[in-house]
Amino acid sequence: MILAAVVLTLEGPARPDPDGWRGLVYGLLKDIDPEIHKAQPNPFSLSLGGHEGAWWVRVGILQESLYARLSPHLFGLLGQSVRLKELYRVKAVLQEEHPWAGVSSYPRLFQGQASPSLGLQFASPTFFRRKGNSYPLPEPRLVFDSLAQRWDAFAPVKVPEELGQTWERMTIARFQGHTQSIKPNPDERGVGFVGRVVYYLPAASPMEAQWMQALGRFAFYAGVGAKTSLGFGRVRGFDPRQEVQHGGTEGENPASLAEPERAGSGGG
Repeated sequence: MILAAVVLTLEGPARPDPDGWRGLVYGLLKDIDPEIHKAQPNPFSLSLGGHEGAWWVRVGILQESLYARLSPHLFGLLGQSVRLKELYRVKAVLQEEHPWAGVSSYPRLFQGQASPSLGLQFASPTFFRRKGNSYPLPEPRLVFDSLAQRWDAFAPVKVPEELGQTWERMTIARFQGHTQSIKPNPDERGVGFVGRVVYYLPAASPMEAQWMQALGRFAFYAGVGAKTSLGFGRVRGFDPRQEVQHGGTEGENPASLAEPERAGSGGG
């Protein structure tokens, strides 16, 4: 029941390419299980970030069996050179001591205060598919349906069906962010969202609040929305009592995620 987010810090010439990182991971997955990359939803999420001199790539793993097979290959890359379009040297492979690394389990996601408020930081462009187009607004129903779908595919217990109605009652208590042009595919342009949102569930029962928080913690590993294997939808929680002072983007705007005129705008 392990969940993990493994971060590889890199030494290289420029921001890593999402397609290059996905190609490397898919190559490792092909050796492990030739069919696993066809799974829907994916049992993993991929992302990248950093700034000059401190680039990193990341894989979130949602299945213990996948973690057992993939993690030795990832740790085996330490000190090696890898090609992500450009050539990079792997400086470290981390499960902790990095803000986007971590290890947990599905039962552990239920630990902690069951508050009716949840803060989520959307650190890379996040969008949903609606009638074949990108939809960039982090509406409660879209966010939590996305998380519930991934949870049900890999967790030992299912999200209670009645929670589908619970998300309809959820409101947005605070919102700070902006839309961003994206290019999910070479022939497709759209719009994503980056920023910080505080969700609030009025009159939440203890069970509802507990599931709300568990799914919010799950988002750190699973991502939210579409194209989470290309760096979109990278999310982590924050204390909703904090003042919303930043848009939550951390300068995360991978070159192939954003439109050319917006690419490369800062570090992470």
